[in-house]
Amino acid sequence: MTTGVQSKILSIEEQIKKLQEKKKREVAKLERNAGKKLLEKFDLHNSSLEEIYSLIDSLAVQFQKNKEEIPQSGLNDEQSNI
Repeated sequence: MTTGVQSKILSIEEQIKKLQEKKKREVAKLERNAGKKLLEKFDLHNSSLEEIYSLIDSLAVQFQKNKEEIPQSGLNDEQSNI
């Protein structure tokens, strides 16, 4: 390889590394902001970490149930119109 090609490859690799680091920072920022919003909306500032995790787990279960019911109820609505 020529040095020009090698320097372009290094430059691209550096850009990829910077973008990966930026993505990591943005994900961390999103997680912090989402966590903060969760604490505020559910007034969990004085709750233990265990209580917060328990709430998140129960919300996840409820979310999955709702997610599974939505397509089924949509089919039932369509079937009732037939």
